[in-house]
Amino acid sequence: MQRLNTVLPTESSSFSSSSAPNAEAVAVVAALAMRPESSSMPSLPSSGEPLSVEAADYLFEFWKQMGSMFPGSWERQNGASPLKHDRTLAPAGTTWAQILRGRLRSQHARGLAACLTEGREWPPTPGRFLQMCLDIPVMATVEREMTPGRPQSGFTVLVRSLLDLHVYATAENGFQQRRMLEEAYTRAVQHVVDGKPLPQPVLAIEQEKHGVRPVRDRESARAAMERAAAELNFDGD
Repeated sequence: MQRLNTVLPTESSSFSSSSAPNAEAVAVVAALAMRPESSSMPSLPSSGEPLSVEAADYLFEFWKQMGSMFPGSWERQNGASPLKHDRTLAPAGTTWAQILRGRLRSQHARGLAACLTEGREWPPTPGRFLQMCLDIPVMATVEREMTPGRPQSGFTVLVRSLLDLHVYATAENGFQQRRMLEEAYTRAVQHVVDGKPLPQPVLAIEQEKHGVRPVRDRESARAAMERAAAELNFDGD
């Protein structure tokens, strides 16, 4: 497996003082998306064992890439390096290695791209980054898509299938609905993390419009009204 530094920047300039993602970061995401489908994280030892050169290079370059997108805040939250001085994993390095391990390069690229497109000011948590890699929308997006008439992603369709829609619709208050939705959302996330497929997305369905409809054939309408009046004896006979 080729090392990540063949597609990620290694220059120290990656750690720009600007809070906005630089053009290099955008280009790297595009490059990652073009990589062949293979596991993106080399095999890792436990946190107490030294890393292989390949795994260490990969993790260091991931650290640099996240640092270039989130200057300052990434290092404050996760440390300057994923490794200790003895080349074993630091606590944050262990956590992120678990997230990266076993994912495809296209999934890794999707997570990095989401960091850019979401306009984030702060780095995602490891759990949220995993969801970004797997294209799992945030809860707020699912709630919006649950509104009648809106298109629904495959993930939202899955969440709906895990809800008792009658109980959900007739819940006494929004708190109960929120709790039910959170439980269904959590189960749907686990479904995706386990590698199970999503249902097909659903397109928006135009809602029926209520109100007075225009009469297209007035003669037919008048005749129908006269027949109804005669049958109901509206003329008083």
